[in-house]
Amino acid sequence: MTKRLEAEKLIKRVRPYPVKYLYKYRSMASLGLQDIFHKKKVFLSDPTKFNDPFESRPILTVDRSVLARKSFLKELTKERFPSANRAEIKKLMQGKDKFFKDQEKLRDVYNRFVATVGIYCLSEKKDDLLMWAHYSDAHKGLCLEFDTSIEGSLFWEAFAVAYQRDYPVVNIMRIGEAEEFRKALLTKSEHWAYEDEWRVLKTEEEGGVDDHFFPPKALSGVIFGALMSHKNREIIKSWIESYPSEITIYQALINAQKYQLDIVKA
Repeated sequence: MTKRLEAEKLIKRVRPYPVKYLYKYRSMASLGLQDIFHKKKVFLSDPTKFNDPFESRPILTVDRSVLARKSFLKELTKERFPSANRAEIKKLMQGKDKFFKDQEKLRDVYNRFVATVGIYCLSEKKDDLLMWAHYSDAHKGLCLEFDTSIEGSLFWEAFAVAYQRDYPVVNIMRIGEAEEFRKALLTKSEHWAYEDEWRVLKTEEEGGVDDHFFPPKALSGVIFGALMSHKNREIIKSWIESYPSEITIYQALINAQKYQLDIVKA
């Protein structure tokens, strides 16, 4: 199965419906915030370093086929020891049955793969009280609005996260296939479902964990937090004034009657 076909399968599986905008909650102290405005780039992070200890921790399994296991281990050995000759590879592969029964070794292979995939987390929501509190410095930060309709752009490629109670079961030998890739990197505990998260994913071949650029028009709006200082609003406004395309400015307001935020044009 080609990578192109697998990518198409993944898009079909995890983009069941389009969203016009995705949002990123930020504090003024967030690393790379100014680069978003000045350089039109965001940093895709290594998911093994996320603060959720349950992140990317599926139950790992393998194929039963002896031939498939041998082929997988051979490719893995070549990858780890690229200068090894045929005889050395054969020697390194000894005890392969023990390898497939050792969950720690399987987990190590899995973690090595996951650590090469860059992830940028976004949300469908722009007015969630918890996310403003947790990710935007207790409402003193801001929320960035990205337009997902620019085909082929970074945010157009975002995938919806699935939420469930149990760990997904991932076949480590088929991690490059769409369904296993989805379960590995786009599945989270149902406790996080309130975030309505979407993720931009980039494999190592696509640049992985690194800076990734987006077209200027993709940054379409900025929402100032309800408790954002006048000084910080002026700083962001100065960045917006020098931005090459139009950015709509919004203000989050604390509703006088309900526990909610009202987002209005500033």
